[in-house]
Amino acid sequence: MDRRWARLVGKGIPIIGPIPGERGNLLVTFVWRPNRRVVAASVFTPLADFARGETQLQSLGVGGVWYRSFRLSRRTCASYGFSSRPLPRRDAGEKAWFRYLVTVRPDPLNSRHIVFAKDPYDPSDFTGTHSVLELPGVPAQPWSAVRQPSRWKEERHRMRSRYIRGRRTVFVFLPSGFRPEKTRYNLLIAFDGILYRDTVPTPRIVENLVAAGRLRPTVVVLVGNAPDARTKELGCNPAFAAFLSHELLPWLRRPYGLSARPSQTVLAGSSLGGVASAHAALLYPRLFGNVLAQSGAFHWAPAGRGSKSISLHREYARASRLPLRFYLDAGTRESTFVGSTGESLLGSVRHMRDVLEAKGYPVTYAEFEGGHDHTCWRGTLADGIIALLGRESKRIA
Repeated sequence: MDRRWARLVGKGIPIIGPIPGERGNLLVTFVWRPNRRVVAASVFTPLADFARGETQLQSLGVGGVWYRSFRLSRRTCASYGFSSRPLPRRDAGEKAWFRYLVTVRPDPLNSRHIVFAKDPYDPSDFTGTHSVLELPGVPAQPWSAVRQPSRWKEERHRMRSRYIRGRRTVFVFLPSGFRPEKTRYNLLIAFDGILYRDTVPTPRIVENLVAAGRLRPTVVVLVGNAPDARTKELGCNPAFAAFLSHELLPWLRRPYGLSARPSQTVLAGSSLGGVASAHAALLYPRLFGNVLAQSGAFHWAPAGRGSKSISLHREYARASRLPLRFYLDAGTRESTFVGSTGESLLGSVRHMRDVLEAKGYPVTYAEFEGGHDHTCWRGTLADGIIALLGRESKRIA
């Protein structure tokens, strides 16, 4: 068995092979041989859309080897990891999911990783490292590459708000030679601060776009979460939108002299961060002119509010057309998880696109081959920024 395992590993893990008669798809088999005996195992990957039955690994019956195969598009990009526990049920609650997620480990035979950094101000957060799968046809992600040492200035602040409880970290990234009295800067505000600083390297992406001439000089502001408050604050919370408009923006204008026009200001986020972006722009369109929502969780509604819960589809359909532009995307593997609105995430994003287009909004819409996954979002973020703020196409430097 050891000799056979060595030969298998030598061919590359995960195992990727053709599917007869399907030129656009590949058979991908995740293989795990833990260094201790386990009685159950799972692969944690957004490709399975967090469905328990789709993540269970099967035992080979010899050598302690576990495996599971997926039929995937050649353009698929995904993160994954292994656990000696079964995936919790979707409604198991945050504590059950936390206990599971801390057991997930990267594939020891795959050197490509994505790291989820711990927010030092959130005791409930934790560091995680997952492996990365990129199939041969996956679109390139050139803008997140490290090309040279950054010349941008990073500042970290702790803000207290009278609209939302607790303090939160705000990262501000200023372009080299920052001179607001001489240059009219774009402003990009993104949520989930630590993740959009490191896991989705937003400052690096923006710096590369500016250096290549694809984007005007842009100030990047990343807003962190208060402990155990993400869902409450980002889920269509008018108090959080008031914090952005009445506190964060005035605070940015004082020390930095920013006077970005709404057409030069972007609110950006993934999942509930996309919901918060669209909700704040709906309430304050004269301040925030662009919405960048990556896999926006528009199928979500606050628990316990039933039919009276906020639906951004309905709110945008009812409101007069506002001076806003949108970039929306979602993964093709986000089609099975059904939220409180009765739609899948992919279906709800398509629904949001249709509502916005029917109202006459400028909308850029894209679907990628993947799931609810930062590995995908670190590639599509640049697409969204270019769509909303970009200059004419130029070659990558």
